[in-house]
Amino acid sequence: MIKRLLFLLLICLNQGVSAQTNTRSPYSIYGLGDNVHSSLAAQSSMGGTSLAMLSTQNININNPAALVFVNRPTFNFDIKNEFLTLNNGGTSETSSLFSIENFSFAFPLVINPKRKRKGAFTFGLTPYARQGYDVASYQTVEDLGEIQYRFLGEGGINSAFLAAGYDILSDSGRVNTLSIGATGSYVFGSIQNERITIIDSAFNGSGSNLYRGENHEISAADFKLGLLYTRRLFWNKNTPNAINGSFSVGAFYKPSVSMNTFSDDVAYTFINDYNSPTIVDTVAFSSSNIPTIAASSFGLGFGFIYDGRLSLGLDLKSTRWSELSIAGVNQGLNDEFRASLGIEYIPDPTSYKQLLKVMRYRAGFSYEQTRLNVSGVQPTRIGFTAGLGVPIIASKSTSVFNIGTEYAIRSGAGLPVIENYVNIFIGLTFTPNQYDRWFAKQKYD
Repeated sequence: MIKRLLFLLLICLNQGVSAQTNTRSPYSIYGLGDNVHSSLAAQSSMGGTSLAMLSTQNININNPAALVFVNRPTFNFDIKNEFLTLNNGGTSETSSLFSIENFSFAFPLVINPKRKRKGAFTFGLTPYARQGYDVASYQTVEDLGEIQYRFLGEGGINSAFLAAGYDILSDSGRVNTLSIGATGSYVFGSIQNERITIIDSAFNGSGSNLYRGENHEISAADFKLGLLYTRRLFWNKNTPNAINGSFSVGAFYKPSVSMNTFSDDVAYTFINDYNSPTIVDTVAFSSSNIPTIAASSFGLGFGFIYDGRLSLGLDLKSTRWSELSIAGVNQGLNDEFRASLGIEYIPDPTSYKQLLKVMRYRAGFSYEQTRLNVSGVQPTRIGFTAGLGVPIIASKSTSVFNIGTEYAIRSGAGLPVIENYVNIFIGLTFTPNQYDRWFAKQKYD
């Protein structure tokens, strides 16, 4: 049963990565497209907060040092449906897009009872950047009439990753632990950009239109380093009313890397419709192999857990998109700053038979100064999130169905188009143990 399930998920993943339309945002025209803040559905419901969040049930793909809390084989599969409304002040347009956000496995790597040290590793696939736009503008020129300029783009970059985390310091009882982690990634994908100039045939029936297309095939090895310090906290220790908790600080650093980029550039004049053109003359064709210089990033997070019921997290991240250069051309983007705050509450983690008491209730907030530079304007993105984590079986099972939603707006003074997002996150976390009877192989006498 499980082999069949994983086989079907792999087919869905392959189709999603290779064929899905990734975004409808006109601002994905900038750089490599809209950058993706990768996180699980559970973390997305908390504003994307994750750098110092401790969990034995979720794979932390943002800070590899936090993998040390994985204590059994874990599988995560997360999807998203995005409802995007574009508003230019006069008209609005809404689109809906489905995408696969994460596909990952994690396993305990080292459990050393003598030294109280732990480790784990994970591997999986997640999106890196997405592009998908269709923008038109018009200009009236004397003797040529109305000229239409059409801009189209599609494609995306994905990341296949392998990560590991390990305790380098741990005292008796794991009161203080210091963990390190590293993520190695293979980044791959392609983006296509098209620019079309269409002349009004009523003014110049014999005139030709102009097409220019660019295709960039990108691939590279990438890596990220993570660090996590955890301090266990105690109240009323060794009493019947003992309460425990923890405080944690997490950080990561991802350096800028040079990515192999094979580019094709073609330009030609044509007549008839641009979807089925009749080419008049090829104006230019060239191929090149000039590296893309990717953006570096770093982040700092804080986490707090009280009595296994209440979890709080705060993340601060910065990405230097001003470093981004595609095929030798700097993209003129701004550096991005993102802050997120998240909370999770479980009414009674020990109540295994009452579903409402063991459900995880989540909420979050995020604020982002985006990478965009739109005629000197740097838009901001503000998001509010909420979600639930529902145990698959109302027992001691730790496998969870996660669902969440986000409302976000990307705007700025003088911005030509305001974007409103409603995102639906859905995720499954499988952590099979002896209580997951549905996961066991059937036996027949």
